[in-house]
Amino acid sequence: MMDHRESDLDERLKVALDLTEDFVTNHAHGVDDAFMARLREHYSEEEVVELTIAIGIWDSIHKFNNVFDIPEAIESGLYSLEPPDVPDDMRELVSDPGNKY
Repeated sequence: MMDHRESDLDERLKVALDLTEDFVTNHAHGVDDAFMARLREHYSEEEVVELTIAIGIWDSIHKFNNVFDIPEAIESGLYSLEPPDVPDDMRELVSDPGNKY
């Protein structure tokens, strides 16, 4: 994985990746008041909650799959980059959901 801290990614994404890394590798023990202040520079309170929930869900799915030796979907051919079969009037929403914030 590339070093996101030294990359040209924007600071908003870098702090989200820092949260993800600490959540997964350090059980979020590095999330102190200073870290939360840094997160709040880029995310609303609601977005911090949603981001943390998403990280937790994906981390749990990954660990569950490891316990039962379930291969990653992309490796086993189960993952598709094609949009799902949805009605035409919804296709744009699925292809480009935008940002609700």
